[in-house]
Amino acid sequence: MWDSQRIADLVRGELTGDSQVRASGCCIDSRGVKAGEIFFALVGERTDGHDYIEGAWQKGASVVIGEKERLEHRREVRVPEGKALIRVESGLAAMQTLAQAWRKELGAKVVAITGSNGKTTTKDMVAAVLSEKYRTHKNSENQNNELGLPMTILKATENTEVLILEMGMRGLGQIAFLCDIACPDIGVITNIGTTHMELLGSQEAIARAKWELIEALPETGSAVLNGEDEWSVKQAEHDSHQTFFYGLEGRFHEPDLRGRSLTPFGTLGTCFQAEMGHGDRSLVPLGEKQAASSVTVRLPLPGEHNVLDALAALSVGVLLNVSLEEGCRGLAAMELSRMRLELQPGPGGSTLISDVYNANPTSMKASLQVLKERGGESTVAILGEMYELGQSCRAGHYEVGQTVADLGISELITVGPLAEEIARGALEKGLSPQRIHSFPEREGAIKKARELLAGLNQGTWVLIKASRGMKMEEVTRALRKD
Repeated sequence: MWDSQRIADLVRGELTGDSQVRASGCCIDSRGVKAGEIFFALVGERTDGHDYIEGAWQKGASVVIGEKERLEHRREVRVPEGKALIRVESGLAAMQTLAQAWRKELGAKVVAITGSNGKTTTKDMVAAVLSEKYRTHKNSENQNNELGLPMTILKATENTEVLILEMGMRGLGQIAFLCDIACPDIGVITNIGTTHMELLGSQEAIARAKWELIEALPETGSAVLNGEDEWSVKQAEHDSHQTFFYGLEGRFHEPDLRGRSLTPFGTLGTCFQAEMGHGDRSLVPLGEKQAASSVTVRLPLPGEHNVLDALAALSVGVLLNVSLEEGCRGLAAMELSRMRLELQPGPGGSTLISDVYNANPTSMKASLQVLKERGGESTVAILGEMYELGQSCRAGHYEVGQTVADLGISELITVGPLAEEIARGALEKGLSPQRIHSFPEREGAIKKARELLAGLNQGTWVLIKASRGMKMEEVTRALRKD
């Protein structure tokens, strides 16, 4: 990457030690430092990275970046030979500055992805598609905020050709800030839903916050949008960027890339046709003529929502000259981030669908559809609370309960006080009260699930899902242990 003097100049820091030691990559946990990396001594809620500076050097860090104020109030740090210490006002700001500089120096294309649902899965799919042709680098899991995104960029190697960056949002201005660091060339919005209503107060505000990604694109940049999402289409009406729409039915905009003929295959896969539109393809100036306008995709994931994410990934591929055939190969071999639609064996010959990373009403309903599709007449839904829904909180949980009843899920177990609205929605939509079981904590839900699965068919399918803060992976772990 750079030598220590160059790093100090970029962050306007005070350099002590070797001015010519080279460093690349970065780390904030001294236990995981690799030789030649930059160690950022950041202050967390429970730990202070400045306590581990010596350990980071011993592990192989070339350069340590620490904060002046923190270093002033502790014993003098002795810099080992061949190492460097750079004092700055803010370690996080220094990381963001270096990431911005490294992104520009790399010269790689940047694909940025945001949305209310599916952004991490879409990020994984985009990486799978583009890796068929390019050397790619992406966020680990969902490191998508003001800390995770610059760390991702700094870990990109010199030969990276495409950076794929998921961007999270918790308020107005946050995506714009991340875009200032990442300078994206292509922006993907999976959908604009009600997640973060608690923070932003209205659907309009959520739409404005998500659209900061498209506004940050250069004039030659491209927006990849979901033609089934009303708010994305509304926002696009007032934007001058090239737009590429994907979809299934084209409810709000005719897709440039459409998915058709969805059928289940394998244990948890979906087979479908991906077809290019027949309109004016001049709106894809970066793309070469496709070798085929229709291909069969064998996606190792279930449900329409995952097919839409796959279409988004294939659309990015089209914009970057990856043929549909190449993209399909990538999708067939893709790997997902942890805790998303993980299949696990459960007690009594059951199958667990552990989808516990996060949840909102839209993703809950989609996962319930998958449960019914795969489990048929023998299904159990273990559903916990959904957070950040604001004024839509009660209604969102209630609607999920209605979906449980509409689908005819065999047994419903809810966890947490908010999730009692799921139970109420299911009850009032006609699900038998004998099939509804509500518990304030995970332990009661685990006990009830064990009891139910002991009496149900061996082929029962179980969905476990809630917002991340519910820690429903503990439910998965307990049933998996059985």
